[in-house]
Amino acid sequence: MSEALLGTLLLFLLFFFFAIGLEIALSLALVGVLGLIYLKGWEVGLSVVGSIAWSNATSFNFIALPLFVFMSAVLLHSGIGKGLFTAVSKWVGFLPGGMAIAGVLSCAIFAAVSGSSVATAATIGLIAIPEMERRGYARPLIIGSLAAGGTLGILIPPSIPMIIYGVMTETSIGHLYMAGIVPGILLALMFVIYIVVYATLRPEVAPRSPDDHGTFAEKVAGLREMGPVALLIFVVMGSMYIGIVTPTEAAALGSLVSLMIAAYMRALSLAALKQAFYETVRTTSMVMLIIMFAAILSHVIALIGTPRALMENIIALDLPKWAFFVLVFAVLLAIAYALEELSVMIIILPILFPLVVAFGFDAVWFGIIMIIWLEIGFITPPVGLNLFVIQGMMPGSTAREVTVGTTPFVLIMIVMVALLFAFPEIALWLPQHSMPAK
Repeated sequence: MSEALLGTLLLFLLFFFFAIGLEIALSLALVGVLGLIYLKGWEVGLSVVGSIAWSNATSFNFIALPLFVFMSAVLLHSGIGKGLFTAVSKWVGFLPGGMAIAGVLSCAIFAAVSGSSVATAATIGLIAIPEMERRGYARPLIIGSLAAGGTLGILIPPSIPMIIYGVMTETSIGHLYMAGIVPGILLALMFVIYIVVYATLRPEVAPRSPDDHGTFAEKVAGLREMGPVALLIFVVMGSMYIGIVTPTEAAALGSLVSLMIAAYMRALSLAALKQAFYETVRTTSMVMLIIMFAAILSHVIALIGTPRALMENIIALDLPKWAFFVLVFAVLLAIAYALEELSVMIIILPILFPLVVAFGFDAVWFGIIMIIWLEIGFITPPVGLNLFVIQGMMPGSTAREVTVGTTPFVLIMIVMVALLFAFPEIALWLPQHSMPAK
């Protein structure tokens, strides 16, 4: 069997397993192991499987993953951050669409201690959705603003997908974290500007209320409500920014401080701690299985020469950089509407990353592009994770409400990608002028 035919057959088999509803990790495992056995035989093939699985499972850099997941779970189940929306709304509630703006800004602030898009959307949505519905906000605006705001949890550091990207591409996770700060803040501001304009042009989608104007005393009280989150941001991001800890050490420090804050606020119940541990084990196991089995499949793809052949063919086309980038991102957008993006990123990075580097793109910059692509995937039906979270809190939401609500935010993210292509310094200035630990 030729290498091209084998590669086509393996990809067809992979998408067939996806189509029949087989678990992603199991699909990757079956295709990867079958490919290795065919190429290397039973004995050698299975030994390679064990070697790849062991090297990924014991990678020191991945230790940050369960630590950040645990920190996020402690924040979610202890209730820290639930008052964040109310506090922020007292400051921005007077604006057109003030409650939706408060949702986005609360997500942006919580993102700086969460590392998880789903946890961010769930924590803020739990408080924001009832408040917005009580004021008569249109459902598409509620869904779109909170689902999109939640995605900031993986762009504004700490970010779990950034850890995966950094380890897989041997890119500094510290620099990736620094690179995500400015685009994350800018994207949140772009969301806010859209909401203000939309609510001004169509005031019926975001009715105003006298309760939206917070008093001075309420605003001061809101600042105290933000205190625990602000402390965690300082501990996690501040320590990395000045270069005294690595991302892994910052994750451990953040987990410890989150436990101390929850205990101080008397919010650390045994049930909350048990749930935090359960979610940490569950999420970490799921992600690590996908990483290990995707690495096996990537090894098979490399053995049959797919990355090399693809690189030679694309370079032979002599495309300008902008045309290559548009082509790549167009393919990624199509994938975002069809498959679960994190798994796809793990599969395609070994193929795509050498091409990107060969065209002269910066590895850190491309990492931010991939994170924004993941953000788009989190709010695009039918497999958008944030949509599942928000819809679960809003029974009866229709497909039309989801599409109408999320499409403007998807377009804003695409504009953000265009800005990053035109002005790479948006992402690269901060890591170039800071000394984060690797």
